[in-house]
Amino acid sequence: MSNRIKGISLAVITAVMWGIMGIFVRSLSQYQFTNLEISFFRCALAGGAYFLFLLFTKPSTLKIDLKGLVICLIYGAVAYSISFVSYSVSVSRIPVGVATVLMFMSPIWVAILGRFMFGEKLEKNKMITIFICLIGAVLVSNLIGGGNVKLDGIGILAGVVNGIGVALQILLPKYFAKDYERDTLLVYGFLGAAVVLMFGIDFSSIAGHMSGTPVGTLIWNLFGIGILCTMVANVSCVKSTQYVEATTTSILSALEVVVGTLVGFLIFHEHMTLLQLLGAVIIVAGAVGSEIRRK
Repeated sequence: MSNRIKGISLAVITAVMWGIMGIFVRSLSQYQFTNLEISFFRCALAGGAYFLFLLFTKPSTLKIDLKGLVICLIYGAVAYSISFVSYSVSVSRIPVGVATVLMFMSPIWVAILGRFMFGEKLEKNKMITIFICLIGAVLVSNLIGGGNVKLDGIGILAGVVNGIGVALQILLPKYFAKDYERDTLLVYGFLGAAVVLMFGIDFSSIAGHMSGTPVGTLIWNLFGIGILCTMVANVSCVKSTQYVEATTTSILSALEVVVGTLVGFLIFHEHMTLLQLLGAVIIVAGAVGSEIRRK
């Protein structure tokens, strides 16, 4: 398997894992878990599980100096804590479809920031692909023909911040890769984000929610959001940039919109219009087609 195929495969895994996250989040929400509590569990479980995994498979990556630890903690606080919380604020104040489209402005932020951080060229074909994927995201999110869309300034700002946060999740590990391994940044980034989020939650409230949730359901949902949709997804995302450009990883992650829409249709029996189907096709054609055209 070539390096480029590895990078593309990891980016697709990221999109699939992020796309199915709604299954676990909705289930936990039914048992009164808040968005902040769910974000905390995502970071804490992903960080703890990845720490144990590296402890047995690659313990050298856990060694880090004080400067590196501070960098990792800041990375986690900025890229994960702020991103997760801003998304929750965004979806609570503006339609989910608008919040989703704002989140998928991240390929544009990756392209712009990557130009300054790595000197990556803003290739014409990549910008066209980003534009195509954004059109598809607008259609999939059902913003066209969806009735009156009420927008809120704070919600819009939170959505933009979330998109920048998603971009930083991809770019920062690559930026610090010369000094610190990606695994090191990831594991301590997760744990750092959990520490930051910990100050905003009520553990007595969490205990009440957990006691009111069937054990099997609780374990399965926490495994889903913490291990599958955070650890596996974000590790795959960061590892993908080891083999392909950060912009390519970001573009392919747009497939999350397609997966999430299909999950809503197949699992939650949500209505899917012809425009949404057209948007899904456009995203797949734009994201995958850009790679097929390469030699």
